[in-house]
Amino acid sequence: MSTLLYLKKITRPEQCLTAALATFVVALLSNGPLWFTAEKIAAPLVIALSVLGSSLWHYGARHDVYAKKHWDVVHVTHPQRLLIAGCVSFVLSVAVAFLFLPTACTLVAFINVFIIVFYARRLDQYWPWKNLVIALVCTSPLIMGWFSGHHLHPIVLPMIIATFFIYLAREILKDVQDREANHGLRFTMVIDLGVRPSLRIAGAMLLVALFVLLLAWQYIPSTLVFASITFWISAGVLIWNGITLIHAIDIAPHYKRIDIATLSFLVCMLLIRSYIY
Repeated sequence: MSTLLYLKKITRPEQCLTAALATFVVALLSNGPLWFTAEKIAAPLVIALSVLGSSLWHYGARHDVYAKKHWDVVHVTHPQRLLIAGCVSFVLSVAVAFLFLPTACTLVAFINVFIIVFYARRLDQYWPWKNLVIALVCTSPLIMGWFSGHHLHPIVLPMIIATFFIYLAREILKDVQDREANHGLRFTMVIDLGVRPSLRIAGAMLLVALFVLLLAWQYIPSTLVFASITFWISAGVLIWNGITLIHAIDIAPHYKRIDIATLSFLVCMLLIRSYIY
């Protein structure tokens, strides 16, 4: 593996950027008409640093698992360096939140650090804690954006709840895909219950997310055609994948495609925000 590819793997820049963008979009809906304020810049930065720290720390702490993933192997030669770099990123995330954001945002940043540190050492070894806490961390960009302002738009809360269930399903599918690498190191849902029940539970989580999103439909102005289109793209992804999983069809190798649902709804929220202001 080249040095550049290795750095891309351990830092996950696309996830840092996506999480920061999600925080920014929600902050736009939560904190008045201005596109850029100290809060709207600080909140995405905090999340980007938090995601970066999480990736570095986890690759350092669970290098044994990543070395076993022959389909996507990553050999970490200096795990202690990654742990130190992860700590630095974590400290910066909490510091920026403390200096520029409300207390609730600082608490979110600190909880992320706490979960990730203990996840790699303890929480990732057993379900359901493994899946629940990571789904919460993956939802934290939206929570951060919401808490950075004044909770101005009612569509944000159902989006947060739906995102939690989407990522809960995503984590179950990741465990289905990683069952070989996790064997003997983690006691995951798929190891405990088997593949077919795990797929069906993941499908049920997506359908719960769909139900919550449908509750948000009332907050989309009828004149926003493109917002409605992106909303139904998101709903369609959840319906298709949810029903597929309920039928115990293994789509775990393609688990990332359910991210389309979250991204589509973020676009929907951005269009709503542009309409409001």
